Amino acid sequence: MSALLLLALLIGIRHTFEPDHLAAVLAVSAQSNSITATARQGAIWGIGHTITLFVFSMLLLGMQVEIDSSIFLSLELLVGLVLILMGIDVINNTHILFGKKSSSNSTISGKHSRGTHLSLKALGVGLLHGAAGSGVIVAIVSTTIDSIYLKFAYIALFSVGLIFSMALLSMLVSMPAQRRINLISKKQFKIFVGGIAIIIGLHMLYTSGSQIHTLV
Repeated sequence: MSALLLLALLIGIRHTFEPDHLAAVLAVSAQSNSITATARQGAIWGIGHTITLFVFSMLLLGMQVEIDSSIFLSLELLVGLVLILMGIDVINNTHILFGKKSSSNSTISGKHSRGTHLSLKALGVGLLHGAAGSGVIVAIVSTTIDSIYLKFAYIALFSVGLIFSMALLSMLVSMPAQRRINLISKKQFKIFVGGIAIIIGLHMLYTSGSQIHTLV
């Protein structure tokens, strides 16, 4: 049993590296002003993912509710659209943020407001990602574990691994653009991240749309 739960933790860490997950978190974190804030956005995304994963797990495993696969494909389609919009927003903000001057008071207020906005955005996108991917995760758990308690323990440890690894990875990937390291300018980093989010979003729109079309 301990080996199974350890595997859940490791698979949660592995789940972090899904391209759409990375693109979403980086698109939010690219607009953060510090490594600490970036790590926080990654953790908040993971918490959002965990919330909807547990909700769908309760429905599918606890209440035995049947949800058509087209619902999850539609959610993935929505994730792709959101990624495209986030990518466009990140690229657009490079021109606004780097070309705008403000007073110290308005800057402090703006930073606090932007931090709250980014946290809510990370939570919202995490909720959407968790809903879209919950069908596959629950299906894997259902076919490999018999005990309902172990199923939810597996999902809990999976989520713990996901939250911590996403926070750490978000921080590490954004480090080259931070002032202390400065390997790449903040503006270049945002344009790169925004472009990646758009490309991955378009790919998700195409693949999810094609799968939905085959079900019709």
